Amino acid sequence: MNPAFERIIGVSSSDLQHTPLIQGVYEEDQAGTVEAWREALRSKTVFRGRFRLKSRSGGGVVWADAMTAVIETEERSLGTITVVRDITHELEIEAELAEQQKRADSILGVLQEGVLMVDAEGIIRYSNQAASGFLGLAENGERQNFFTLVSIEDENHRWEADDFLRSADVDSLYATLRNRAGQLFDIDLAMLHLRRESHNHRMVFVIRDDSARRREEERLSWEATHDSLTGLLNRRAFNSSLVKCLTDTNKKTAASVLMLIDLDYFKPVNDEGGHLLGDDLLGRLSDLLTQSVRQSDTVARLGGDEFGIILPACGQQRAVELAEKIRAGIEALRIEQDGRTFGVTASIGLTEMGVADTGPREVVARADEGTYAAKAQGRNRVVTVPLPSRQKPD
Repeated sequence: MNPAFERIIGVSSSDLQHTPLIQGVYEEDQAGTVEAWREALRSKTVFRGRFRLKSRSGGGVVWADAMTAVIETEERSLGTITVVRDITHELEIEAELAEQQKRADSILGVLQEGVLMVDAEGIIRYSNQAASGFLGLAENGERQNFFTLVSIEDENHRWEADDFLRSADVDSLYATLRNRAGQLFDIDLAMLHLRRESHNHRMVFVIRDDSARRREEERLSWEATHDSLTGLLNRRAFNSSLVKCLTDTNKKTAASVLMLIDLDYFKPVNDEGGHLLGDDLLGRLSDLLTQSVRQSDTVARLGGDEFGIILPACGQQRAVELAEKIRAGIEALRIEQDGRTFGVTASIGLTEMGVADTGPREVVARADEGTYAAKAQGRNRVVTVPLPSRQKPD
């Protein structure tokens, strides 16, 4: 034996000569090692094995990677030569790496985000459990083509494999993912290139379910433009719609009309019946208004007991007929509580939108003038305020 082997087991060559090599192997590993060694001798192949050696240097365990070959001539066998390499440190590193990999896999496995790594051909090399859910698979999709399992579309276009391959890293792509099972997911997708310029090019995808955020965004957007009690548009959204309608006035074949509705005697309903009764009445009135108009019309609660309706390309005559129908419907609406009947009427002002109207303020002022006139004339009526003479057609 050479000095290197002496250092591995911590025993001098003089103490080991004429002793079986197998005695230096841990008892638990001896049987398997001997069987494999004898099989190699019978088949005249090189023996290769890994086993633990007893070491007197430090009293620790030495893992050995051994190779034994027969030395022989045509006449006879001279013996064997064994090469032993200490792989203890290598195995420790391998074990540590395996533990780190196991820990990483555990973390990735419980993440709600789907994590996938695909190669340049789109073949999935790794996917965690959450990714399988997005892919619509019972098990992970490794060795399958990611881009045939799903389609990914944002507002602009459908993302193909080449789009991801050519693009820079994707930080946050809000898109819709559809898998082969027909499931749809609103997602926030990130993509990172690894070893892009090599034959081992990989793309790492992180897919997060974005539906909750989008629902919250839609809720906040709805609340910003709607009245929480009635579900109708609020004043801000109403003004935006009115501005748009005014912009399109000269494109309409018939006049667009603004209708303002101011309830009569609503305060006694609140005072005597209570606010819950008042809220119930406002809700029923809102349903009446939305059911009375066209889908192209805009109905809004402007505040308190005031409502507004925008009637694009309606024409004044039809608008008056509609206003009378709404007035009669409001007058007929009654709510009973504790043996009493509560109800209101409405003062309604109408005005056309002219091409010379520079903004919503002028139109709203004319319609308001109509509601004031209706109240002054005894309430529960419709008053039309004509366009100023400067706006009337020749």
